[in-house]
Amino acid sequence: MPDRSDLPSSASDIAEPPAARASTWIPPAAGACRVEDLALFLGLPGEPAVARIAREEEAKRVCARCAVLVECRAAALAEADPETTGVRGGLTPEERRAVAGRRRRRGGLRAK
Repeated sequence: MPDRSDLPSSASDIAEPPAARASTWIPPAAGACRVEDLALFLGLPGEPAVARIAREEEAKRVCARCAVLVECRAAALAEADPETTGVRGGLTPEERRAVAGRRRRRGGLRAK
């Protein structure tokens, strides 16, 4: 498990959250993430790539054992901007962007 002692324990500990964190995302009441540090899912500005990848993998492990994973993932994918928050529904912003792109391409093929 990566050392997260330098990460904030909640959103209120992040002095000036970047725009990507300014969403209205609130962990679901039944979510496994509810008892975890918010920083595990959001990360920090300027976070080194190696630390980000390790943190995201740890967040995904929390999501994998969650009772509301499917609902959370659906909500995360339904957002207009997949960059709004960090790991949600077991997917990073990059993964959500890729899923959205595949859905758009598939939708475009059906329209022809």
